[in-house]
Amino acid sequence: MKTRQKSRRKGSFTIEAACVMAIILVTVMGVLYLSFFVHNRAWLTAAACEASLAGSMEGVRKNGQTYATAFARGQELGNVGFFGAENLQCQVKAGKEVHVTYQADTIVAYGGFQWPLRAEGSAKIICPAEWIRKAKAASEIIIETED
Repeated sequence: MKTRQKSRRKGSFTIEAACVMAIILVTVMGVLYLSFFVHNRAWLTAAACEASLAGSMEGVRKNGQTYATAFARGQELGNVGFFGAENLQCQVKAGKEVHVTYQADTIVAYGGFQWPLRAEGSAKIICPAEWIRKAKAASEIIIETED
């Protein structure tokens, strides 16, 4: 009689372990896909900032092609470093400020869902020499007023 009770207990532990392992595996896979999503978003945000900065530096030059430079740099940076991202689109708006936007879909294995991913970066077009001159003038005025 005692042997039957022991075998029933061992069987119940096996069933419980199977249920718990399914939950653990789903959790681990969810964390893994979330990690890929965060990686892709960080990569795209850095790429958008770098592309907008490249376009803003080009905007200072005479006859500079702000839009073309930002778009080319955005396409170049957007084609590397992704895990499971599809339908990547790069949009550039140029004016007084260069604004680069990426949109993509990150694939999730559960049921074919997709997480929409959006990253943005912007940079103002400024003349670095003028900016430095203004900053130096402002610091000299502050130093003079302190004395």
